[in-house]
Amino acid sequence: MRKKSDKRQKYYFSDRLKRQLVQISHHPLTVVAAPSGFGKTTAVREYLKENLPDGACEYWYTCLGESASIFWTGICDLISNLNKNIADDLKNLKIPTKDTLFYMISYLKNICCHTETYIVIDNYQLVDLDIFRELVTAFSMHGNSVLHIIFITQQMDDIQQISICNDNIHVIDSSAFLFDREGIKKLFRMKSIRLTDDEAEKMFIGTEGWIAAIRLQMISFIETGSFTLAADIDYLVEHAIWDHFDLEEKEFLLSISVLDGFTIRQATVMMNKNILPSKIRKFLKNNDFIRYMPDKLIYSIHSILRHYLRSCFYNQTSKDYQNQVYRKLGEACAADLKYCLAAEFYYKIEDFDAILSMPFTREHLEEQKEKFYSGFCAMLIKECPNEILCKYPFTMIVFGYMTLMNGYYDEYEKLCRLLCYVIQNGEGYSQKQLMKAEAEYTLLESLGKFNDITKMKEGQNKYRKLSSTSVDMIKVSIPWLFGGVSVLNMLWREEGKLKDVLQQIEEGKFLYRRLARGHGAGTYYTMQAEMMLMRGEDNEAEILSYKALHEARSYKQTDICLCIELILARIAILRGDVEAYFNSIKRIKDYSGKDSRLYIIRMIEHCMSIISFVLDDEEYVSPWFYDMENIKKTVYAPVVPHAQLLHLWLLLRKKRYNEFYAICEYALNMSGNSTGNIKYVMPQVYQLIFLSMAKRNNGRYLEAQEYLKEALTIALQDQIYLPFAQQGCMTDFLPELSVCFYDCIKIQGKNSFTGLMELCKRQKRGVSIIRRAIVQYKSPLTPREREIALLAKERLSSKEIAAKLYISEMTVRATLRSVYSKLDIHSRAELYLKEF
Repeated sequence: MRKKSDKRQKYYFSDRLKRQLVQISHHPLTVVAAPSGFGKTTAVREYLKENLPDGACEYWYTCLGESASIFWTGICDLISNLNKNIADDLKNLKIPTKDTLFYMISYLKNICCHTETYIVIDNYQLVDLDIFRELVTAFSMHGNSVLHIIFITQQMDDIQQISICNDNIHVIDSSAFLFDREGIKKLFRMKSIRLTDDEAEKMFIGTEGWIAAIRLQMISFIETGSFTLAADIDYLVEHAIWDHFDLEEKEFLLSISVLDGFTIRQATVMMNKNILPSKIRKFLKNNDFIRYMPDKLIYSIHSILRHYLRSCFYNQTSKDYQNQVYRKLGEACAADLKYCLAAEFYYKIEDFDAILSMPFTREHLEEQKEKFYSGFCAMLIKECPNEILCKYPFTMIVFGYMTLMNGYYDEYEKLCRLLCYVIQNGEGYSQKQLMKAEAEYTLLESLGKFNDITKMKEGQNKYRKLSSTSVDMIKVSIPWLFGGVSVLNMLWREEGKLKDVLQQIEEGKFLYRRLARGHGAGTYYTMQAEMMLMRGEDNEAEILSYKALHEARSYKQTDICLCIELILARIAILRGDVEAYFNSIKRIKDYSGKDSRLYIIRMIEHCMSIISFVLDDEEYVSPWFYDMENIKKTVYAPVVPHAQLLHLWLLLRKKRYNEFYAICEYALNMSGNSTGNIKYVMPQVYQLIFLSMAKRNNGRYLEAQEYLKEALTIALQDQIYLPFAQQGCMTDFLPELSVCFYDCIKIQGKNSFTGLMELCKRQKRGVSIIRRAIVQYKSPLTPREREIALLAKERLSSKEIAAKLYISEMTVRATLRSVYSKLDIHSRAELYLKEF
């Protein structure tokens, strides 16, 4: 509940801003967007204090750059004040994505709020979400007349376009916060300072109406009796704020300002205290330029002061002083269990011992990988002296997995060499420690030979001889096959040897499962199902898929489940089974609501993008596939050769042939031997198919046939048909080759050409059926038109619809005319009988 206070600082708001603030209570959602220092938070806070009726509720959430999942949990906790069940449903969706927006909106519309309620989300610009704008739009559709949501942010692209396209959203932009000459005079008058017209004009020109600069000028005048109109903002901060702090306060702020926000515990460590001195507590509490965020237990220095402090720290302090601060910051962050941030501070002073002695785990680095970027880890390994690295073998093992997964193979090899040296030398370690280190190193070294199943099995057998316990570094929460969405694609490394790989997986699956507590469960059946699908044997593929799904779910292997769901979706497309297709799509998308791990979200996006590729439609393709550099940043290094196939397909589809040829040549080399150990066959098959299509499109038929023959020569040895059948042009292209070319391989009494052509026709027919169903499934109405039409179908009048959606009756009538036209109807009576 909102509490009023009689002792408040007086603020002046322009009439223009007041008119904008009044509109908050008339809209489901308001976006307040302006740069730092414009007084956004103050304006909203003071408006709510002055204007909320008695009994109204007010809830705030302040973003501080936390992860998307923590942000979403915080928002759901706010909503739990209104309805706990709906908050739990929203929380179960995990990180908001485009695929979960529909469910989110449906939950929000069920909020039953009888009391005037305001939910404020401050510092929204700090939220790291792919659907930054879409989430705002989703919240605007809650539909409750007494619930008002306010987003305060520093920037939002095309902000005015949001309100134009959505009547639910009211936008207050930076122009509403700028003071004109008369506003500046009134502001000063509140402090009993009367400006002349000339002074107001100079103040307006010098500050451009920016309240932060105006207030600093005011403070300067009160303190000195004169204006510093020619001074820049740092000068004002120095004389109006900084000069009034004592030495202890200055020392504390200067050191802590390097952090974006700080906790009490970090502050005490920085001051070498067990408890924060009462003087500093009082200073933090009473300083206008330091805010406390009670929901996060964090203090934040206002950006104006923080900018000044950092400028002083980096430009006006000695290197020795900076290094002392970095060391204390490292200790402070480590004390708060922020090991990755601590490592960055320790790295600045080259204290490698401090970094390597922190208790890093694979899970911790997985959670922090967007902040603790893999390049930093590689740089650390490269620059750290070998004798220091050798003191921390188990940390080297953790970093070894990280470098391997992110493609830093030189650093990975260096760690393996040093680990081998430590194990052989044995100095300083007990026999038990050495055996454990050797066992864990054995698996790390064998993973470097991925995807050679024979060598990986040798490593697993060696581990079993060295240790009777499960592997510490491999947990069910760690991605299997580096987050790849196809087991077959990741493990098929030699042409003509697919059956051998499958047999080796079957022989070693129980041993690995015991070692890794069920990690990778379902792999064998998944690969077998995919192999059957590649041959067009969809019934067998479906049976095997359900076997794999049962096994993977038993060990909570979400990544394997996604691989299986993708197979089932492709089976549905091959059959033209509309119901099964839509069910598969829904199941794939639903995983984002069950598992918020970043690599799972990326796997879902990868699966949906592959489905777009199979249907030759870009609708589900995620944005990161359109750029090679984004692909490398998004997926683990061993998955890149597979992910870049979609990029090549997009280039081919857009007829960007020169770019396609350049990347394809590089991609062929990469998939053939990307690390000296990892080799992939499937990417080579697709790349050769794409090259044949590109050459044919450019009229170079002989070259096209040669590329196609090369692809067929590789694929038909293992009876892999589907990559060809997925290209609609192959029904015309394949018969142009000599029939005798295919006769070398027989399958079930049919020659390979006949089997391949039959599958091409089935796939083409199935794709056509699914594409038609998708077109029919999509409503011809826009989301706004459909919302109004559904309300009209519920027999609400135009006036009632307008009141419910906060739009004019004229807008409702105009929209309904558009709905009638699109649905080819002429009245509400017909609308009641229409599905849309």
